[in-house]
Amino acid sequence: MRNTLVIGLGALGFAATSSGAAETEGVEFFRNEVKPILEQNCFKCHGGVDEKGHPRVRGGLQLISRKGLMKGGAHGPSFNETDPAKSPLLEAISYKNEDLQMPPRGKLPDEDLAKITRWLEMGAPWTPEDADVMVEIHDPLAGVTEVNEKTKAHWSYKPMERHEPPKVSDPAWSENPVDAFIRAKLDEKGLQPVGEASKAALLRRLSYDLTGLPPSLEEIRSFEADTSPDAWSKQVDRLLAAPQYGEKWARHWLDIVRYAESNGFERDNEKPFVWRYRDYVIRSFNSDKPYDRFVAEQIAGDELPDKTADSQVATGMLRLMAWDDEPADRKQHFYDVMDDNVRTVTEGFLAMTAGCARCHDHKGDPIPQSDYFKFVSFFRGTEPMGKGGKQTQFIQSPELAENRGEQLAEFRAEEKRIRDWMARTEQGALNNVNRTRPEIAARVSNIATTDRWLVTDARTRPTTWHYTTQKPAEDWSSVGFRAENANWQQGPAGFGTAAPGVQARTVWTGSDIWLQTTFGLEAVPKSVLLHLYHDEDIEIYLNGQPVLQREHHVAEYEQIKAPREFMAALQTGRNVLSVHVRQTAGGQFFDLGLEVDAVTPSDLVLNRQYRAVARKDRETYRRGQARLEEIEQQKKSPGIEAMVITEVGPVPPPTHIHLRGSAHAEGDEVQPGFPAIWGGAPAPVLPPAADAKSSGRRLALAKWMTQPDNPRTARVMVNRIWQHHFNRGLSPTPNDFGYLGTAPTHPELLDWLATEFVAKGWSVKAMHRLLLNSKAYKLSIASNEKDATVDPANDFFWRFNPRRLGAEELRDSILLSTGELNLEMSGPSVFVPMPEEVLATSSTKGGKWGVSPPDQANRRSVYVKIKRSLQPPMFTDFDLADTDTTCPTRFTTTVPTQALAMMNSEFIHEKATALAKRLEQEHAGDLQAQVKRAFELVVSRQPDESEVIRSLAFINQLKTENQLAPELALQRFAVAVFSFNEFFYLD
Repeated sequence: MRNTLVIGLGALGFAATSSGAAETEGVEFFRNEVKPILEQNCFKCHGGVDEKGHPRVRGGLQLISRKGLMKGGAHGPSFNETDPAKSPLLEAISYKNEDLQMPPRGKLPDEDLAKITRWLEMGAPWTPEDADVMVEIHDPLAGVTEVNEKTKAHWSYKPMERHEPPKVSDPAWSENPVDAFIRAKLDEKGLQPVGEASKAALLRRLSYDLTGLPPSLEEIRSFEADTSPDAWSKQVDRLLAAPQYGEKWARHWLDIVRYAESNGFERDNEKPFVWRYRDYVIRSFNSDKPYDRFVAEQIAGDELPDKTADSQVATGMLRLMAWDDEPADRKQHFYDVMDDNVRTVTEGFLAMTAGCARCHDHKGDPIPQSDYFKFVSFFRGTEPMGKGGKQTQFIQSPELAENRGEQLAEFRAEEKRIRDWMARTEQGALNNVNRTRPEIAARVSNIATTDRWLVTDARTRPTTWHYTTQKPAEDWSSVGFRAENANWQQGPAGFGTAAPGVQARTVWTGSDIWLQTTFGLEAVPKSVLLHLYHDEDIEIYLNGQPVLQREHHVAEYEQIKAPREFMAALQTGRNVLSVHVRQTAGGQFFDLGLEVDAVTPSDLVLNRQYRAVARKDRETYRRGQARLEEIEQQKKSPGIEAMVITEVGPVPPPTHIHLRGSAHAEGDEVQPGFPAIWGGAPAPVLPPAADAKSSGRRLALAKWMTQPDNPRTARVMVNRIWQHHFNRGLSPTPNDFGYLGTAPTHPELLDWLATEFVAKGWSVKAMHRLLLNSKAYKLSIASNEKDATVDPANDFFWRFNPRRLGAEELRDSILLSTGELNLEMSGPSVFVPMPEEVLATSSTKGGKWGVSPPDQANRRSVYVKIKRSLQPPMFTDFDLADTDTTCPTRFTTTVPTQALAMMNSEFIHEKATALAKRLEQEHAGDLQAQVKRAFELVVSRQPDESEVIRSLAFINQLKTENQLAPELALQRFAVAVFSFNEFFYLD
């Protein structure tokens, strides 16, 4: 028996001894002295089981057997047979290594250290009954870092498959394929969908989801009264057509592409004209630009064969990263910028975490380091941003590409010569008319061309009108009616579809449209000209007075001298122009311009009837005007100045794999190519043309990404659309569809939506309509104990997930309630008032915060300046997206500082004052009516009787116990209303 034991111990690799007695002594020493120490301090994390019976093997190390000791873990074998004193186990428990100290809760007593040291010197003998024991660990990531049959079968690496909507028992859940997939999963899990939300809750949910703004109480009542079968779909279409839709959904996209208007780092300098990219995104969503084109423009808009100014502005996405203008290691920082673009493109467009393979092969997905650098090579030709100054390009301006400074100086000199000559000619003409026709000379005004137009028409720079196609209130044409407060839409002239020789800028296809705009006057002119194009009947009101009515249609612009009624209605200050157009059949069009009917010095020269100058001078003057316009355009080169991507030329420098991610340790060269998991084919980059300014590599990437059968692009975008309607994606990790992400709860539905997206021409609005018209979207937030126990996280959408309003939605809603929200669209970003305490936190030279006029500061939040080092407190308090990296999901925090901000911030108190003033203006002296109106404006409903009683009691208490003046008590009530949970959360 003793000899058998010796043989067994020798087979286990124990140190040779001179006798079996010594071996037995070593095992007994381990059993009695060492094993209890290991059991108490090591087994729990290195081979033991947790409270649920699951094995725990941290660092890959199992210390429950000698086999595990010899195999070791992430740091190699734990026992050094050649030199036991250098065993990693001994190093760790002796706390000699700062980075590896075990057990983590505290160093072992010296007595225990001595026992383990002696045991290792004995050769680490072990009890034979468990010397070979190893727990089996199921590693879900085993084999996933290589391209093999397992990884090819991962749901997001497989080709998209169009599954047939399942059959479900409830016919109502079969009408929309989305509902069929959802209900089938609910039935499978034994879950029951809750009932439908109220109409008021649904419209509020829909309005915020599509426009980021609340519905008015009037809109809710109209919807509640609409019993037609298509009542809901009409609301969906109305809000999708609103200009505010593009502003809301652009903000989702700007989160993904880490939009900011400054560089970050120490100086945080401005990214000039990058706001044009923001406006491009807004326009793209509003026009329902096909998503494949949207993707291609941002990656390679300058390389597209049919490139446009818009497509070139789109490449500003590749300039949005944080950028250090004075890095310690310039070469390494250049590749940091490349890395930022690779991560943003692969995560944002493909939900692929390729950036994790920068320093080594990916640890969780089949993405080798070579694949990462193949992506880098697509962008390798990008020019680095310069140091200081402007980082912009003039789009479509080859003639000014060289010697721009000299050319601009020449333009300025030429412009001065022309203007001086024209001024002398105008003075000569006036002198002549003074002699020959003094009555005309008396009418001459130096009014500028821009001031001459009170309302511009679509042939010049079109005026933006407020408009609605829903029948407005009876007082819609009165001088006191404010279209912006009635939540009318906005759009540039003209309106309709098309007419001979003109094209509409704002689509109108219904039978009626009501419009309103305003203009100001310092003095009432003697005569005004109306430039009118209408189809069909039209009624025009000025300051509440009917001033012109026409029937039928016209085929071109009519110039009409303003009638007596129009001139009588004009007033200094603000003038309100209201129009109703009605048509019955065919296409339609409306446009209206107002021009002061005055004689200008230019008219004296150009109008032959005045006979003020010779024909030669008249023609020279006309040519001078044309040349000035030409110079103005050429000064802009012609086109627009924007921050866009540029390349060093048609042949980029070589791209090498960087060992350990260091730009100074170059390995093998790589060429542009696609990931190995999808075949690894080289990118088909066409040879550049002789005059090419870029390599065409990004275009090759864009074409691959927007192929209809690309397994990721469509899936990723429809998951994002679902996420922003249901408050969680079908896959809750929208930037990671790999093994480290979370698989979709409804994979068949996600694939069906992706294939439908492509089939619908990549139309984002088509996907909105599909999801928003589902029963699943209209579910209540109500819960029940049974289903909440089965599915507490609502993974299967048996109810609707409530959400808190985002930072921008909160600010915009507050401004809307006070009547101050400016719905003007596009243009340079605005600066909102910033507390001095916040400004004091910025130590950067670029920390200065600009000042915008009050009406501009009250524009929608999407137009507020986004500076990386300095952001408005309300944005930071309520979880604005991280601007340094792509932000797939804003995590909603609930912290005390938010409540304090809503009670004490300067912004809230200013807006509460504005709301109180509005309440007093609308219901002077009627406190009960003011309370009711506050509820209507802030939470889009009327309060019940008990809420009115409590509100009145609160205000009276402030006046009596706190001795507040009535207007201040009402202001404090407004502060309280802004803090209602009902205001903050969507049901």
